[in-house]
Amino acid sequence: MLLSRKTLRSSGDAARGLALLDRPCRRCTGRWPSVAVLAAKKGGDKKGGDKKGPKKSALADLMKKKEAAASAPSGGQLAQPTQYDTAETRMLAFQICDSYWRLTKKYLLEGVDFNRLPSELYRAPFALLAHNRFQEGVTDPIYTYGNRAALEVFELSWEELLQTPSRKSAADDPSAQQDRNGLLDRAAETGVVEGFEVWRVSKSGRRFKIKDGTLFNIMDRQGTKLGQAAVFQRYELEDGRVVEITAAPREAEAEGEGEGGLGGIPSPEEMAAAEAAVAEQAAAVRALKEQQGLSNQDIPVQLAVYELKKRKERLAALQKRLEEELAAAKALFDDEDE
Repeated sequence: MLLSRKTLRSSGDAARGLALLDRPCRRCTGRWPSVAVLAAKKGGDKKGGDKKGPKKSALADLMKKKEAAASAPSGGQLAQPTQYDTAETRMLAFQICDSYWRLTKKYLLEGVDFNRLPSELYRAPFALLAHNRFQEGVTDPIYTYGNRAALEVFELSWEELLQTPSRKSAADDPSAQQDRNGLLDRAAETGVVEGFEVWRVSKSGRRFKIKDGTLFNIMDRQGTKLGQAAVFQRYELEDGRVVEITAAPREAEAEGEGEGGLGGIPSPEEMAAAEAAVAEQAAAVRALKEQQGLSNQDIPVQLAVYELKKRKERLAALQKRLEEELAAAKALFDDEDE
């Protein structure tokens, strides 16, 4: 979204023309991210002076901090909320929990608010994996979901998991693969297999035995098979130690959330993408209601509306950040004029 001088004047910037441009800021060594402040100087340019030097240094330090924050690595996170809390994964999370209840008459999670389901499932005190076995045209199923505990046990990141064939969870020998396929076939036929114990292998080759696992089919409300999921709370290492999985702390869930204090000025591309995302999701909500005849009481509509709300919040956060950064830039140059 490009901001014209007229738009910015309506925000109280009549004394200065502020425009989103990609020009160097003369007060810093680099560039403002897609912004320059065009100011009519009072009394001409100032030369020399002790006051101007420290300002340059402070501004340069600020810009360096912003650049460092933008380029900092994620710190080895297994998954970001933007990965496990999307419209698609929310639907899958609901289908997993709903299928588990219908097949076992037990709750996978109890007392969880619908909007919190993706994050609570991700940090739950059990390992949960899903693959797309029944998807049309799929002959070598890959993982479609794994919560934090599963990613840790199998030593995979979210990106790696979604590219990994589920057969790699078992040892690469005919006997292990045959046993695994037999277990999957039993679940496909009966709906659920409870209490299984099998040896599995992580990315690094570490072997462990799943204890008291449950394998079940993932279905939609019409009973169509969509995939399979496995859940377990304990596993045994080769040295005989048994590990009990516990819930991840909520602080771990919050890693990477938010824009951060040094997010910088949103670029026109960021603003345009956020606006387009809102429009796209609003159209998706309308399509569910107008083309599929669904109502606000239907789960797909609730999921779509929740996603629309999140996208609107994201756009509002970017707009607020833009206003704050522009106000800070204006104040900086006002100080220089005094």
